[in-house]
Amino acid sequence: MDHQDSEHSSEIKTDLSSNQAEKSAKTIHQKNLEKDDRNKVSRRLAYSLAAISMVVLLIVVLVLPVLIQETDEEIQQTEDFQSQTEQLAIDREILAQKPIAQAMFSELLIKIDEIKLFGVQFWGGEQWEMVLRLQQEGDTNYQTAQYHLAANNYRDAMQHLVGLEMSIPALLEESLDRGKEAILSGNKELAINNYEIALAIDGINQEAKKGLDRALKLDRVLELTQLGNDFESKRQWKEAMQAFEEALTIDREWEQAQSGFDRSKEQFETEEFQRLLSSGYQAIRESRFESARSFFNQAADIQRESLEVQQAFEELDTQERIFNIKSMKYKALTAEVNEQWENARTLYKSILNLDPNIGEIKESLTRVNQRIELSNNLTYFISSKDKLNDDKFFIQAETILTQAQNIINPGPILKEQINDLTQILKIAAIPIEVTIFSDNATEILIFKIGNLGVFERSVIPLRPGVYIATGKRNGYRDVQLRFKVSANNKDQSIRVECKERI
Repeated sequence: MDHQDSEHSSEIKTDLSSNQAEKSAKTIHQKNLEKDDRNKVSRRLAYSLAAISMVVLLIVVLVLPVLIQETDEEIQQTEDFQSQTEQLAIDREILAQKPIAQAMFSELLIKIDEIKLFGVQFWGGEQWEMVLRLQQEGDTNYQTAQYHLAANNYRDAMQHLVGLEMSIPALLEESLDRGKEAILSGNKELAINNYEIALAIDGINQEAKKGLDRALKLDRVLELTQLGNDFESKRQWKEAMQAFEEALTIDREWEQAQSGFDRSKEQFETEEFQRLLSSGYQAIRESRFESARSFFNQAADIQRESLEVQQAFEELDTQERIFNIKSMKYKALTAEVNEQWENARTLYKSILNLDPNIGEIKESLTRVNQRIELSNNLTYFISSKDKLNDDKFFIQAETILTQAQNIINPGPILKEQINDLTQILKIAAIPIEVTIFSDNATEILIFKIGNLGVFERSVIPLRPGVYIATGKRNGYRDVQLRFKVSANNKDQSIRVECKERI
């Protein structure tokens, strides 16, 4: 619409109307002057020729109709002038509405541009269509110089725009709420529509962006949720959890998937918990204690504070301790049979560490310690046969041998030790003649035997073993000789004499 062209056309029309009015006004004035002149002539003739009837009749017959016709014309012209004047006043009143219409039009355009920023085209509906229709009607009225009507149209359109503008905050909130409800009800199209309206109003609204993204993915989320529900109905908890979890990966806020996942997880953990406990107890019955512990630990991960788990671990500890005690007791008895006394002692000590109140094990440990001590003594005396020439040592060896011989059901190792020591003691008890040579000047002393005196040659019976002979002579350095008497050597001799002067 070209409001300026319409204005120019209206101004030209106003000027033409003014000129015509002026011409009409001038003609009426001239007619009035002529009427006055004729009236003056008539009065003079009336006064001067009152008696002349023919003149009067002539005037009445000839002049009066003319005057009446002229008067009618003047009246018509006067009415035309008044009509034109009234039209002029109306035109001026209409023109006075033009700037108002222009101002309203400008304000309307500004308001339209402003509200378009909020995407009114998408949500304005009938009210927005009414605005456009009123604007179009206003433009039409303006172009036909009906400015007051145009102003009214623009004013009405503005009123509708204000109403639309005032509804924006509530509409935004309503669109967000409806979008959320549509998602929850699984209505993808409705959700998209509402969130698009919200984004048209506020393009950076994070809730709307997030909601639109959720709505666009809703089909897949619903599909996975239904799949999870199907698995759940079949008690396939792992598969159900996986389906629900995939749905939550797409839409973390999808409550149906979250609740489904929680239900499936709870059921799975309940069944898994019982399965693990059962497997653990079965492992205990099969003496697979490490496996049982693993099962119970997994059950504890599911229900950490469960009394059932605590009882399971207590049962495991008890059964494992009993099993270990039995096992170690059997091994210890086997070690005793095999005369592995140190191993048996270690096992019995381990048993007592598990349960220090088992009297039988205490007695067994005492018995084993005695056997260890006996075995060690036997070994010691057998390996120390060169010391058996000492009477005290010999008696100790005989005592140990007697203890060993009193053992009921001795094992092969003990029997061998008894035989060895018996033979050693027999040999150690038989003296061997040893010839001692000297210089008949050296005094000879044999430790544990006594002083043999001075001699040149002497034969002394000595039990097998190690001896120390000492030679002393005045003016000479003492000599000492360590020698061994062997039972296997029947011809043994030594020489003891002091040769180095002091």
